[in-house]
Amino acid sequence: MSRKSESLRLLVVDESPAIADELTDLLKTQGIPTRIQILDDREELEKAFRHTWDIILFISGYDISYEDVMRQIQSHGLDLPVILLLNDHATFDLNQKESANSSFFKAYTLGVSDVLPTSRPLLLIQSIRRELRNLEHRRNERNLELLLGDAERRSQLFLKNSKTAVSYIDEGVHIFANESYLELFGYESLDELIGMPVIDLVDSKDLMEFKDFLKVYTKTGRNVADFNFCGVCADGSRFEATLQIGPASFEGEPCIQMIIQHQAKANTQLLEAQLAAIERLDGLTNLGNRRAFEEALEATRDTAIKFKQQYALLFTSIDNIGQISASTGLAGSDATVQKVAEILSSQFSNAQNYRFGDSTFATLVPNTSPESISAYAQATTEQISKSLISIGNRTIQTTVSIGIAMIGETSPNATELLSRAFNSADKVKLQNHGIGNGINLYNPAENASQSDQALRELLEEALEKGNFKLMFQSIYDTRNDANPLFEVYARLPLADGKIMQPDEFMPVAHRYGMESRLDRWILLNACKRLKGQLVAHPGTRLLINLSSDSLQDTSLPLLVSKLTAAIGGAENKPLILQFNESDATNYLKLARDNIHAFREKGCQVSINNFGSSMNSMSLLNHLEIDLVKIDKSFVQDLSNEENVQAVKKITADVTTHGSQVMIAYIENPTAMSKAWSMGARYLQGYYLQMPSEDMVFEG
Repeated sequence: MSRKSESLRLLVVDESPAIADELTDLLKTQGIPTRIQILDDREELEKAFRHTWDIILFISGYDISYEDVMRQIQSHGLDLPVILLLNDHATFDLNQKESANSSFFKAYTLGVSDVLPTSRPLLLIQSIRRELRNLEHRRNERNLELLLGDAERRSQLFLKNSKTAVSYIDEGVHIFANESYLELFGYESLDELIGMPVIDLVDSKDLMEFKDFLKVYTKTGRNVADFNFCGVCADGSRFEATLQIGPASFEGEPCIQMIIQHQAKANTQLLEAQLAAIERLDGLTNLGNRRAFEEALEATRDTAIKFKQQYALLFTSIDNIGQISASTGLAGSDATVQKVAEILSSQFSNAQNYRFGDSTFATLVPNTSPESISAYAQATTEQISKSLISIGNRTIQTTVSIGIAMIGETSPNATELLSRAFNSADKVKLQNHGIGNGINLYNPAENASQSDQALRELLEEALEKGNFKLMFQSIYDTRNDANPLFEVYARLPLADGKIMQPDEFMPVAHRYGMESRLDRWILLNACKRLKGQLVAHPGTRLLINLSSDSLQDTSLPLLVSKLTAAIGGAENKPLILQFNESDATNYLKLARDNIHAFREKGCQVSINNFGSSMNSMSLLNHLEIDLVKIDKSFVQDLSNEENVQAVKKITADVTTHGSQVMIAYIENPTAMSKAWSMGARYLQGYYLQMPSEDMVFEG
């Protein structure tokens, strides 16, 4: 699985088709989206190998063994880890001495990645995670080797064909030189030069100074300055040259690279540089052309990311250039382009302006904000629309549409940035009924539903500006309704007025490492709301969901301590911090320490999705848990008697451990009557109360 956003492609060899649903549910609860295929015979396996898989899980087969699977993988030359599940528990007896005949020895000898008992699903999850990481590393290594090999080949080709004279030196003698180097010193073949001391190419009057120059480089490891010397050619003639040296490697061995330039050719190279600059200039407007812009955009994006600065990309399109060209010809369109270029250069004098196309321009503005650049862009459109352009005795006017895309630390690649600005300029005409004459700022909130990158930027903006919306859903306490309890939810408003749910934006927050910051924002702002609520309703408490990052954050208990003190003191236990069962299981040691610290700071702790794994109850033996929220799969259909009995058992077992139980997702009267009879202390659901922007307890 080369990207975090991809699903695990899991091929399962087993005779029971029911394993697919069990595995899919298990992997889903552990945060591993999965595409799964079940097969049990040799023919189906052959067909399956036509597709790409990440892991094979072998349990049992109709006419195929795991040995057959390993042989097939090897014959196809696949890098495909195999995990073997065995029902023989005696195989896993730690006191049993391993031998060459053991199942372990045989499986590992054949290349199986892991051997596990069928009764340990969490071990299976850990093994799958490990093998995915290892597989991704191997795939990345192969890709890097290909890239490195390609880079080395291109480097050697470039070196061979370079007009610059380059050689490699080891212990003072030549080991390689390109054609330009041979030509510069008058040698016909590389064989003549290999093994020759480099000092043989330096005139005797510069020899001592050259040796000192090499000593300085040897001691410091860097070339402190260029070295000017008189070079000696094969025929004894001399020429003035400049030398640069630096570290290099040749055929895997470290050496010194020498670049020598004939001083008489320096002026030629300066001219070439000037010509290169001219190639990046638009002759009509004297602005940079599209080639220069594309290079500058890449550099600007790199700078924005590296130094955490904010730039703006403006794409300006002349609205009526077709009409102008039709009525005034080439002279009119050229004059219009020149006038727009003049105004852009004047209005954005601190920016880089480019002529992108025949009637379009691109501008890169440094150190700006969306508000500031929008104001400047709007002023620019107004100035252009008021300008009079003379074509002989005629006067014409024009308007422009400007699309703006911000460039910052989280920006996508240059192609996507240009597309954003281009599309934003197009939107101006759509909004103004085809006329144009306006601006449009690309808004990630308008595109968050279609683009992970846009959603990431929207999340960053929401964290910075506090744009999240907090919602509160009451939880009914069957024993004491005097102290209202609310679960806190974060919602993300979008530009079209819709509200994005955590299920939609949290995977992106996780992918880009933003969960911890989001958790802290929710904690801080929920506690601010709670402090105000306590004035009118003393005893109010909040249940706040936190991510796996917060479960591992050893600095979070101190923040929680300060928050509880600020809102009324730890003795009132105003906060219940809730974590997912899968996170608590995956980070059990850290979870135990941090949960203990949270409880010492006056917080209670809850476990969400309880019962989603096969060893849920064992968590209560390791962790100090005040409350468990039973997994939705048990309570979404309480008309099913099997579910009712399962919930009753979980409730009884949890209560025996000294923890309280919450039954949520109650959405109809039937579910309410069933839930009420199960002995759970807390009840929650849309049937009781919908989430609200205010803490309203209907009782």
